[in-house]
Amino acid sequence: MKRFTTHQLICIVVFFLFSLKSSGQTAKIDSLTNLISEVKGEELCQVYLDLAKEYNYVDPNKVIYYADLALPIAVENGNKEQEAAANLRLGAGYIFNGEFEKGRQYSEKALSISQGIDDNELIISSLNSLAAYHMNLGEYSESLRLFRKAQEMVEEEGLAENKAMIQLNIGAVLTTQGDRTNGLLHLFEALKYYEGSDDRRTLARTLNNIAVNYHYWKDYDRALEYYKQTLEVYKGLNDGVGQVVVLNNIGEIYKDKKEYEKGISYYNQVLTTAEKFNIGVYYKAYGWIGLAEAYLQIDKIQESLDYVGQALAVFQDVKMQEGIATANLILAQLNLKQEKLDAALANINLCLQITKSSGIIELEQRAYLVRSQIYFEAQRFKMAYGDLQNYATISDTLYTRELNDSFSDLRSGMEVALKQNEIDLLQKDNQIKDLKIKRQHSSTIILLLIVLSLFVVFLVMLGYIKSRRKVNELLTEKNYQIRKQHEELLRVNETKDKFLSIIAHDLRNPIGAFKDVVGQLADFPEMFTEDLRQQIINELRAEAESTYFLLNNLLSWAKNQKDSITYKPEKLDIQKIVRNNIQLNNRLSEAKKITVSSEMEGDLVALADHNMVNLVLRNLISNAIKFTIEGGHIFVNVKDEGNMLSVSVKDTGVGIAEEDLPLIFDPTRHLSTYGTNHEKGSGLGLLLCKEFVETNGGTIKVESKQAEGSTFTFTLKKFIEQN
Repeated sequence: MKRFTTHQLICIVVFFLFSLKSSGQTAKIDSLTNLISEVKGEELCQVYLDLAKEYNYVDPNKVIYYADLALPIAVENGNKEQEAAANLRLGAGYIFNGEFEKGRQYSEKALSISQGIDDNELIISSLNSLAAYHMNLGEYSESLRLFRKAQEMVEEEGLAENKAMIQLNIGAVLTTQGDRTNGLLHLFEALKYYEGSDDRRTLARTLNNIAVNYHYWKDYDRALEYYKQTLEVYKGLNDGVGQVVVLNNIGEIYKDKKEYEKGISYYNQVLTTAEKFNIGVYYKAYGWIGLAEAYLQIDKIQESLDYVGQALAVFQDVKMQEGIATANLILAQLNLKQEKLDAALANINLCLQITKSSGIIELEQRAYLVRSQIYFEAQRFKMAYGDLQNYATISDTLYTRELNDSFSDLRSGMEVALKQNEIDLLQKDNQIKDLKIKRQHSSTIILLLIVLSLFVVFLVMLGYIKSRRKVNELLTEKNYQIRKQHEELLRVNETKDKFLSIIAHDLRNPIGAFKDVVGQLADFPEMFTEDLRQQIINELRAEAESTYFLLNNLLSWAKNQKDSITYKPEKLDIQKIVRNNIQLNNRLSEAKKITVSSEMEGDLVALADHNMVNLVLRNLISNAIKFTIEGGHIFVNVKDEGNMLSVSVKDTGVGIAEEDLPLIFDPTRHLSTYGTNHEKGSGLGLLLCKEFVETNGGTIKVESKQAEGSTFTFTLKKFIEQN
């Protein structure tokens, strides 16, 4: 179904690594068990709590058993701290065992008691327990909120170990949500701590999460290397849950590599390991769902049906939404293979309902593709085409996300280069310090030589002064060169960052979507009626024109960034240029029934670059059409304002949000939105407008209100005849 990012494991590590105030007993299980007959009251309660803590990594049922013994003693003695600890460990045991609702109830009780006695460490542990509950149910936003709340308290308390644990937890949540770059940053922060600690168990969980990211990026060899190292650690610790998690992840890798027999072998090990350690049926469900997917791929229908049924029953019982959605996706494919189209459609609709509400976009993408195949078999071709379009749209989104991940890696590499530059500067600083030390040593020798001979002192001092002057000059020159290189590197990196981001976001997306639609026409021609095919051709034509327009803008911007566009001012008839650009955009305005009019009086002649002014007007009129609803109006006015001409493009469109107005012409931000008919925008055109207007000695501004429209106004130098 999915690879573990140790979010199932958080319930194991977050609860007990936060020190719940105890009487300082640190003996192992045997020693603690021997104490049971020797103590009573609060001391007996504490022994039970310590035993529950020790069994945390060994047997969740024993955690529940001893915490359950401790709870009534704490209540009877009125010890709120022990009562909170007992509830917390019961919550941990039940969540660890897959009984999430019971775990939630005890964890909420622990939080309530902890807040009542104002015990910050217990409050932190309770927040993490509840965050683990929400994480196991796929409610990642709520889980992240609780972890961050705990993080704020940990930083106030200055608890280094607890801070590292929360870094691990937040990294796991962000990785699961798909924010892998920020997730890895948190995981590496946690790794810094655990590499220097004796806590191999949490180190293993951190390494496992890092391996999951390599798994996602399809670097299977490196992911397998990390998984197998982690598996050996868990075996050494006799950690059954850890072994189950990693075995499942390795099975996922072989399934992704289409080596299904190897994948089935590891999923079976998940089941036998869970059985051996008596971990709970929840963890077996991951093995069952993995087997169901693998058997589906090799057309062993009955085996797949058996395993998916067992997994679905467990996921429904614990209300694991992603598991329910995945099981229904597999059932839909199985029913489709057996030509049970109504049953298949019911399964896939339930899957889509869950994935949309839970935001599981990759699963939603697969569901649209399967439903299009079901509609195709049912000869409902229009609906099949609609789902293929949805599939292509999500593919485009995921492709963009993957590109952004790649560009994030590129930026990280640039940051490493900058860090290396800083290191080089520090090394040179150290060399300077060493040189100063040597100078001091030389001065001492000189003072001793003064006693022997004034002549020697004179020669030595003369050589010293010359040497000092030469060294200082050399150091000054070197520092100046380093500073200039540093500034140039920052400028180049900033320009490259902006260019790569624009290409990834604004040019790859429409080309990717274009490729997907053409692919569907080529691969499934029988699905499209003549009317539908003509509709698609019209849409492709509009998409091609939009992409060509974007490409022109992108190339113009790139040339301008490289200073390769030559500014050639000449005498321009602004009225003629305005009329030409209105005519060029006539097809777009007529398609939306938008009236475009102009108001120009007198002799309106500017001194400006023809190509630059043409691009500015074309972009502003095109944008006005894009963000004006059908039946709207656009007005182009040109006024004589002394030494300048003022050109304004006013529309009756949707307007711009007040908080977005400062971002319109900001070259460090990338604001891109869709038009009223879902036309794609890039945000690049307005940046070009600003740069070209300013190159021609003018200014540009925008006035806008939402639901009322926008007015873009720029100025140009007026052409004045020389006598």
